[in-house]
Amino acid sequence: MNPRLLVFGSLVRLNLSAVFYLGLLLIFLWSCRSHPEQPDYLSQPDSTLQIKYAQSFSIDYYGNQKVISLAVADDTLRYLLVSANESVPPDLKSEVDQIIRTPVQRIITQSTTHLAFLKMVGSAEVVVGIDNAAYAYDSLFANKVASGHIQEVGSGNTLSTEQVIALEPDLITVSHMPGSNLSTYQKFIDLNIPALPIAEWTESTPLGKAEWVKLFGALLNLEEVAKTKFNRTEEAYTALTQLTQSVADKPSVIVGTPYQGTWYVPGAESYRNALLQDAGADWAFSQDSTAVSFPVDFERMYDLGLQADIWLDPGQSLNKQEMLGIDSRFADFLSFQSGKVYNSNRRLNDLGGGNDYYESGVVYPQRILADLIKVLHPELLPHHQFYYYQQLP
Repeated sequence: MNPRLLVFGSLVRLNLSAVFYLGLLLIFLWSCRSHPEQPDYLSQPDSTLQIKYAQSFSIDYYGNQKVISLAVADDTLRYLLVSANESVPPDLKSEVDQIIRTPVQRIITQSTTHLAFLKMVGSAEVVVGIDNAAYAYDSLFANKVASGHIQEVGSGNTLSTEQVIALEPDLITVSHMPGSNLSTYQKFIDLNIPALPIAEWTESTPLGKAEWVKLFGALLNLEEVAKTKFNRTEEAYTALTQLTQSVADKPSVIVGTPYQGTWYVPGAESYRNALLQDAGADWAFSQDSTAVSFPVDFERMYDLGLQADIWLDPGQSLNKQEMLGIDSRFADFLSFQSGKVYNSNRRLNDLGGGNDYYESGVVYPQRILADLIKVLHPELLPHHQFYYYQQLP
């Protein structure tokens, strides 16, 4: 055969082979472009923190990293928790809303419930700023405010930008309220000061609210401490519910006081209703499907008040005389006449604004439940002394 033809045939075979392998290479490169490799932390988590009662947050673990997911209104916010000395690849930052460095060492809080969570895990010292110090009941924090170790940085959505920046916090724990968003805190977020909504108030059960201590444990790398503390709360609360399960006689109750002619009462799926049911109360609205408080006209509540055995939480009144100053018709109520009126304001701070019921009561719901059982079924807890509640004189 002609040597030139042999050479030409070899070249053709080489070119076809090159084209084949070049095609494979192009397919591989296109595949990589179309299906980029996902970061490890976005794949199946290595583990998930056990949450038994809370419905509004979850915590997943991906190696040394944690991802907190918060259900806020109709959205879900995701926070990546990484250690202070760990670098975060740029492509991961776009996959989460904010990044928090752990363990958090400097916190500004916007609610006294956050103080209670932090104290429960033994980390009160991380608080450097507080929203409206007059509402803090715990003397540990009140004394630190007085000495200047904790700064008051404003109230609600009017945080002092200068003070916040000067304190150099690692985190602002936001008291998230209905309809609010994080736009107010965007100026801080842009300065790498993350803002984390704490929405324990949305939980429909006392243990669901208390379980938010596990989120604070994750922020501080104290998950085991938080778990142990919560387990004790759960055991104590559950033991108390066992006492009332078989009670046959459930006293009827009314709750609250009217505001501008309208009486707001807790619905069946609310935290307050869960407490009433666990304590063995007969509550007229226990079957209502509303998760939060809803309005009832005064006339309806007046009819209930004429017959209800016990009146709980009549506003901020410290005695029955103050109650009559709100509405003289309260004197017609059966509970008012029998003296069975109880309010959860036994533990107020010297300034009058801080009520421990709304502070430590969130992390110790067993104390609230024990008080309510003492009110409703005193024979079940004959030696219990009121902690948050008191009978109004």
